[in-house]
Amino acid sequence: MDKDQILKRVLAMFDVPVLQNNLRGLWVELMVAEILGPDWKQVGNDWAAWDLERSDGLRVEVKQSASAQSWGNSTTSPRFSIAAAKAYYPDGKTYTPNHSGRRLADLYIFAWHEGGDQRIVSEWRFFVIPAEQLPRQQKSIGLKAIRNLAAEIGAADLREKVTQMAA
Repeated sequence: MDKDQILKRVLAMFDVPVLQNNLRGLWVELMVAEILGPDWKQVGNDWAAWDLERSDGLRVEVKQSASAQSWGNSTTSPRFSIAAAKAYYPDGKTYTPNHSGRRLADLYIFAWHEGGDQRIVSEWRFFVIPAEQLPRQQKSIGLKAIRNLAAEIGAADLREKVTQMAA
């Protein structure tokens, strides 16, 4: 088996209407990066404390959930982790404690999917919230609370919304 055969298998894991939880997060991060445009790069690997970074240093944490799961439809209300990172690795190697206890991203983008195919960008709904508006000391937040903090938008409006909120 060669590299190309393995890559075909990896791509096939992402080419299904309902993605596994451990793959969907990466899919959504990359989807949001594409929506936001070429000034953004995905940096949320390993022990990063945020997922996307704009060329000027603006940091975004992407959180996602979906009603359809690979094991069936979820019957519970979705919750998203918003706990502040205890530490991070700014260069991928150096352990840096977060002594402030604050969230290290500037904005949070919450992505929610209720449609039939998680690969389709237009089926996702987004909520953009500045980190300082999230409840302090809370480690997670539900979809109802998110809807009380931000208006739901589609993918077509996400770039403009992030640009507005970052200004």
